[in-house]
Amino acid sequence: MRSNLIIVEGIPGSGKSTTAHFIKEHLEKEGIKAKLFQEGDTSHPADYESTACLNEGQFNAVLDKFPEHRESIKGDAEKKGNHYFISYRHFLDTDPSLVECLASFDVYELDLDTFEEVSYHYWKEFVEETDFGDDVYIFECCFLQNPFTKFIAMHNAEPKRLENHLKKISSWIEPLNPLLIYFYQENLDQSFHHVYEERSQEWREFFTDYHVNQGYGKENGLKGYQGLVEFLEMRRDLELRILEGLPVRHMIIENGEKDWDLYYEKMKIAIK
Repeated sequence: MRSNLIIVEGIPGSGKSTTAHFIKEHLEKEGIKAKLFQEGDTSHPADYESTACLNEGQFNAVLDKFPEHRESIKGDAEKKGNHYFISYRHFLDTDPSLVECLASFDVYELDLDTFEEVSYHYWKEFVEETDFGDDVYIFECCFLQNPFTKFIAMHNAEPKRLENHLKKISSWIEPLNPLLIYFYQENLDQSFHHVYEERSQEWREFFTDYHVNQGYGKENGLKGYQGLVEFLEMRRDLELRILEGLPVRHMIIENGEKDWDLYYEKMKIAIK
């Protein structure tokens, strides 16, 4: 049984994006329709990107604050349960102040209880409402990385809570026979430092601040680049441990040697 869902995970710069594109191209050469959704994709079917989540009171308050955009906001909003979801990038060319307001309600800024509820619903909706047929969906980051940064980096939640969250999602995607490809590096500092130096100063400052100056980082006294590496090493070790307990077929690759021809050959066998 071929998988309808392939997930690629690993720390930034580990080769996720390149691999996701390779898998898509390989499947298409085999005559299989592949749909790739990468990090930052606003049309992602199982993750929220640049999307505000508001309750009834918050939604009405935004409508009152921006009466000139009332109809546009209402037209863009999608109500699911007790929440309104608005993709605020749609308003980038309309009103920067509206975008700023909606961004403050971003899904990834929600309290952890609400975030879990919203995340569960989206994954469940993806599985139940998608007509997969023989199509293969390829996801990057949204299964492990995004929840990990939310639960641990931001909120310093107990690892068991994250593990239970992932187990619940795993149970929903099980009918898709998912395959998770996970990249890790034994010498993480060496592998990541090159990527870190290649990125922009703005990215380096944001990425470091996010991981050392919030929940886990503050609680553990992490500082600067070395604190960031310490966080990423902790993340690698915890993700590998959690993976072993999940009912999801996975392929773990130590790619520190960058032998991509070898890695890709192994992947071809795994995704048949």
